[in-house]
Amino acid sequence: MPRTVDSSLLAAFSSGYVEPVTLMQIQFRSQSCCAWSGVGSLAWNGLTFLGVGSLGALGDIQESADVHADGSSVALSGIDPVWLGESLNDIWLGAPVRRWTSAVQPGTRTLIGMPYLHFFGQVDKPSIYTGADKIAISLKLETRLINHARASNRRYTAADQHANGYPDDTGFNSVEILNDIALVWG
Repeated sequence: MPRTVDSSLLAAFSSGYVEPVTLMQIQFRSQSCCAWSGVGSLAWNGLTFLGVGSLGALGDIQESADVHADGSSVALSGIDPVWLGESLNDIWLGAPVRRWTSAVQPGTRTLIGMPYLHFFGQVDKPSIYTGADKIAISLKLETRLINHARASNRRYTAADQHANGYPDDTGFNSVEILNDIALVWG
């Protein structure tokens, strides 16, 4: 599959004199969280990414020619046990996740070119790893293709259509009446 990568970013990676970085944005219930693989804060595209350094871990992104959902994972360690309950309550299953690959000038926090959107998906499932004094939370990330394997909780009624963004739709107005009709066959 062809990809469009910013020409200055591609040239920087080809030169070999850059520091590759990963930027990540995950939506939680309380706020959107932006993190990057370096140390300190990094501003890009109107967002401030907080550096997690060695406390963050990223899973591989897998691709294939077959049509199936390939996912990834992200983990954050060093979480104080006091914050575990609040951390778990803030995780939103199905929340959007974006992961960019980019590069910075060595010794700076200046991005080179436009970061490449490497992964766009959603939060699927959290896992918790507990230790004596530290906790790590890992989030399984999936592409939106995973939704095709899940059962839909939608109902084919006018109320469902109106509640899900189609207030002027009248196509299902007669569906509920069909439940009360006794049809005689043959």
